[in-house]
Amino acid sequence: MIELRRASLIRNGRILLHPVSLCLGPGLVTAVTGPNGAGKTTLLRVMAGLWRPSEGEVLLDGKIPGAADRAQIGLVLQESMLYGGLTVRENLRFFGRLYRVPDLGGRIAALAEEFAFERRLDDPVARLSKGYTQRVALARAFLPAPRLLLLDEPFDGLDPGMHELVTEGLTRRVQNGATAVVVTHDLDFAGRADVRVAVNRGRVNASFSALGAGSANERRPTQGPGHA
Repeated sequence: MIELRRASLIRNGRILLHPVSLCLGPGLVTAVTGPNGAGKTTLLRVMAGLWRPSEGEVLLDGKIPGAADRAQIGLVLQESMLYGGLTVRENLRFFGRLYRVPDLGGRIAALAEEFAFERRLDDPVARLSKGYTQRVALARAFLPAPRLLLLDEPFDGLDPGMHELVTEGLTRRVQNGATAVVVTHDLDFAGRADVRVAVNRGRVNASFSALGAGSANERRPTQGPGHA
């Protein structure tokens, strides 16, 4: 699904991401962990195509993704990427039209029910609490039913009940063939992931969980020379 081939990132003479080779297939949850400032978000931004690697390449389904492939990537960053002056509904309509989501009204209604913000659809995003803003950001990412989910601290600001609902929704999408990469400090979530990626000082080390090895050896992540 997504493959990094010795992808690295250098900015202003500083190595933010050392060369990493990593291949993640469909139906896998990857947890990315590490201390603050280690390079976790940098890795996610490179995967999403927001930052072009200085060397190496990132492939989606075996090719460098173009504009037409953006709807295949559901992205949540620590900033919400929502327009505060627009209502929740207006935000979702805007992004839905951008990605040409079919049955957009029905899709918005279904996500609003899933993340329990039906009553906030006509509220400006700027008036939402952090938790509600996070719910809407997740709905925006899931709106086009993407096959690749790149989520940076998706549980941030959520109460335990919503945390569980988001985990269930994410699991359901992965079971239907999506690939999920989740930056998280939740060690319990990370412990249940199929792939665990540890990032420290821009160096990446991935390991496959023994829980899934018996039925999915062919999906084992790979790393080329240069990884930590």
